[in-house]
Amino acid sequence: MRVKALAVAAVATAAVALPLATAGTASAETRLLPHYTHSFLECQTLGNRAAQAGQLTGFNCVQEGSWVVMYPW
Repeated sequence: MRVKALAVAAVATAAVALPLATAGTASAETRLLPHYTHSFLECQTLGNRAAQAGQLTGFNCVQEGSWVVMYPW
């Protein structure tokens, strides 16, 4: 039951975070939400791409259960 709830949360987060990740920003402030990924590599890749595009200042990848969550700032 919890795994299904986390999967739904991940899909909902992706639905919000992906359009934001492709939108240009005029400031260093990010409006990206935490994004659930399956591995540290996926998390690092997502954070690095967003940082290179100027969409965030930095990020942390944190293990939470079976997910690795990218927390942008």
